[in-house]
Amino acid sequence: MLGQPSIRAAALAVWLLAAGASQAQLFKDPALQALYAADRHDALAQAGSQRLATRADDAQAVLALATAAMALDDARRREAAIARAEACVQQAPQAAECHYALGTVLATQAMSQGMMAMARHAGRVKDALTEAVRLDAAWYPARSAAVEFFVLAPGVMGGSTRRAEELARAAARPEQARALQARIALGDDQTDKALALLQDTPSGGDPALAEDLWKWQAQAGFVLLQSGQAAKARPVFERVLREQPGQAMGAFGLGRVAQEAGQHAEAVKLFEQGLRAQGAVHYPGLHYRLGLSLQALGQADAAKAALQRFVADGRASGKALDDARKRLAQLGAPAG
Repeated sequence: MLGQPSIRAAALAVWLLAAGASQAQLFKDPALQALYAADRHDALAQAGSQRLATRADDAQAVLALATAAMALDDARRREAAIARAEACVQQAPQAAECHYALGTVLATQAMSQGMMAMARHAGRVKDALTEAVRLDAAWYPARSAAVEFFVLAPGVMGGSTRRAEELARAAARPEQARALQARIALGDDQTDKALALLQDTPSGGDPALAEDLWKWQAQAGFVLLQSGQAAKARPVFERVLREQPGQAMGAFGLGRVAQEAGQHAEAVKLFEQGLRAQGAVHYPGLHYRLGLSLQALGQADAAKAALQRFVADGRASGKALDDARKRLAQLGAPAG
């Protein structure tokens, strides 16, 4: 059941709603979509600002600001994007992009402030995402984000398996419905069922759907890793890396598998490959994991550098951050 989501789900919520969907067909405007697909988030924000300077109710420009603010992980940008999205909802209430922008960036900002903040804003997030779906039922990114919300949110915050299933069944195409059903299964800890659905679902040429398919397969792989099933996770990440060689996630996951098996030289190659790939900015843990394997190989200076980058990033917290600092102290390096 989804009434009390796992820590894993809460930690993934921001990423799933907002981060790193670098190939999804999010924008109707080709120029904005090209910047988004190329991970040129600063340029995307600049383009959005320039367009809003001449037309305050430009929904595509508001979406650009929101998307860039989330990708750049900048709290001030997110606050500004929320204000723009709120104004957009008032000025262009029939524009699905305005509601989608508000729901996703508000969820991201609230989650960055903790579960209490998410609890305060969950109702607005839910309303914004469901309104985006109502206004443009065929726009897959909005439906996908709404399903994510209902899967990940606790029941007291509006989460609902039933509502997620309704949204999935009402998708514009059968393959979209199957992918969303797989996401629901993954949220309900039915990992094998989710993988079977995801790996058997064609994208039908839809880049947004294709991105969800490989992203959710990778998520299933991380669930397997966290439950001690690294060998079972290996073919999942191999497939993701084979199908998306330019994306960081497959190399990161496969590197984790190698690390769990004590294959540190292979893990280092994979983590370094991940750091060179698109979307690496969303995974500061790559530096931490690289540091662990370098240390295991006796490469102290390189390990220090990787762990220092992880600590300096500023997004790390919890056990990984504590461990990184302890390792840096052992290596005789400042923890930052």
